Amino acid sequence: MATYSLVIRRLMIVSLTIVVSRAIISPLLTLFLSNQLGLNPQDVGLLLGIAVFIATLLALYGGYIIDRLEKRRLLILTMLSSAIGFVLLTFAHNLYLCTVILVITETASALFLIASKAILSENLPVSQRAKAFSLNYTLTNIGYAVGPMAGVTVAGAYAPGPFLIAGGIAFFSMFLMIGIPAGSAQTPAGGQPQSFLKTLAALKNDRTLIMFTGGCLLSTVVHGRFTLYLSQYLLVTRDSAYTLEIMAALLACNAITVIVLQYQIGRLLKREQLRYWIVGGTGLFILGLIGFSLADSLLAWCVAMFIFTLGEMIIYPAEFLFIDTLAPQALRGSYYAAQNLAALGGALSPVICGFLLMHSPAPTMFYALSALAATGGLLCFLSGRRVELHQN
Repeated sequence: MATYSLVIRRLMIVSLTIVVSRAIISPLLTLFLSNQLGLNPQDVGLLLGIAVFIATLLALYGGYIIDRLEKRRLLILTMLSSAIGFVLLTFAHNLYLCTVILVITETASALFLIASKAILSENLPVSQRAKAFSLNYTLTNIGYAVGPMAGVTVAGAYAPGPFLIAGGIAFFSMFLMIGIPAGSAQTPAGGQPQSFLKTLAALKNDRTLIMFTGGCLLSTVVHGRFTLYLSQYLLVTRDSAYTLEIMAALLACNAITVIVLQYQIGRLLKREQLRYWIVGGTGLFILGLIGFSLADSLLAWCVAMFIFTLGEMIIYPAEFLFIDTLAPQALRGSYYAAQNLAALGGALSPVICGFLLMHSPAPTMFYALSALAATGGLLCFLSGRRVELHQN
């Protein structure tokens, strides 16, 4: 990381701290909201789903704003919004106030991700972007490996503590970006979109973007919230003690694999071969899902998780690199925001999988997910082919 410029080094550090701030509260949010508002787990899940859905749609307009204004200041604003939101959650006992705060924090998280990717693209040569995306994802997984354990430990002593600490981390992270000269992360002059409606028209008319985003959405159903449907499956087919044992092992396997191998795999990605890499990643997803459906021991589950994680490590940077290749310079934020709509696939995943587990034999869920992954991979491959034909 020492080879990167000041803005990239600071951005990588801030990306890690912001992930830690969110990861600290992630295992506690459902229980905390349930106690705070007196809701049952199903209603809390609905509340969180609504907040994520609204935030994802708002992020589409946020991408347009990112293209027009200075990205560094927007990053600072998202961190400040997250800091205030995390702290306010500890005082909010009203359902509507909690909903507004959750929408703000989820929107801030989405905008931070979009703006950080746009800054990486603007401040790095093309040859370094795949490695930077992979390094950023590695840091994300480090944050999610450390944060939840810290949050649970603090919550044992003081229930609101993790939210206050998360707010403090987000707040002090701002000063890393404040210390960067404004011009270091400035939006390039000229070529800015004239209006949001014209930007939406440009996005709507880009058939390649629509096809690719559709493929990403189907893929995200498979990998976006895989921990939820795996735990759903295990609770249906095994007892709770076995579920906890397997899930702990799978989460550790996933985190270790990403931390050790993500950056190395990211270095191998080439822009000219992205569609083939995506097909390879999709194939690994399918092999992993079939492995889950056949797993009957802890070792078998971990082997399937390793294969599945290899697919995740390919797909994540490949999707961002594809959008980086496709997006015009003046619409980079808007294109990343449009691709971020694929996050809705993660919200659909537990709903689809819960329905399949209730109305079909349990392993059917994995075969249905394999079909979705194959369809998503095909759409992404065809999108890459369209780009190649257009360039030729």
